[in-house]
Amino acid sequence: MQCPECQSTHINKNGHKKGKQNYICVRCKRQFINDYQFQKGYSEEVKRECLKMYVNGMGFRAIERVNNVHHTTIINWVKQAGELLPNCYEERNDSFGWRIR
Repeated sequence: MQCPECQSTHINKNGHKKGKQNYICVRCKRQFINDYQFQKGYSEEVKRECLKMYVNGMGFRAIERVNNVHHTTIINWVKQAGELLPNCYEERNDSFGWRIR
């Protein structure tokens, strides 16, 4: 096993972190675990389902309770989806001369 920072093989065990063995490099003092498992957030299916619920009138916190996804995450997804939509509303005047948006 090598240190991910300095590639030294002089490492010691240093307790446990979230149930996994934690190590420390003697040379550079970097702490690390042996195998990182990167989790990439929510699946596209979960995102799509949450957005569909929002479009159908469900509130952010209600969606949070049903899908166990934090409401701030859902708000961010709605903002991202809104940025992808074209801005098709242009100002025009009605028959009375009022400006319409």
